[in-house]
Amino acid sequence: MECPFCGDSNTGVIDSRPTKDKTSIRRRRQCLACAGRFTTYEATPEQLLLLLLKTHGGKRAKRKSSDAVLSFMSEALKGLSAECERLVGGVAQVEPAKRIGRKLRAKAQKKAPVKKKAPAKKTAAPKRKRAGKLSDTAKVLQVIRGHKKGVDIPKLAKKTGFADNKIRAIVYRANKEGKIKRVRRGVYILA
Repeated sequence: MECPFCGDSNTGVIDSRPTKDKTSIRRRRQCLACAGRFTTYEATPEQLLLLLLKTHGGKRAKRKSSDAVLSFMSEALKGLSAECERLVGGVAQVEPAKRIGRKLRAKAQKKAPVKKKAPAKKTAAPKRKRAGKLSDTAKVLQVIRGHKKGVDIPKLAKKTGFADNKIRAIVYRANKEGKIKRVRRGVYILA
């Protein structure tokens, strides 16, 4: 929108609201160059159609009859209908191709043999115990076996040299498996 004072096109809208009769929009604008304020009114599409009718082809319409409105609209819609037909034709060409593609994909899926999944292979072989070495659990159980009245976690740590949390994990698993049992808090014997 050009400023009526300086002609600059940099303007900003300060306020926008419909008019009292609700037929157009009133916008209060301010020029960013000269700070001048002015008001513009924007017409609704119906008013713009009548304005186009009046000034169509540089000739003023003598009357606003329904015949004039219909003739103007039919001329305007002729070009639009040709464009719409071209677009509809393009869509009609694309649509069968999509349908054919779907049908072919459905047939291919029906005909394709269903592959059964192979059973999962075990990636890691179970650890084998060497004849001369004991597992950590076996070492802890051996220490517990040597104490008939029971042994606690600090004594197990001292005898085996394992960390406290490692011993607790071993004792927890052995207790769940039923290899050892708890005599009192923190003291374990063989089951």
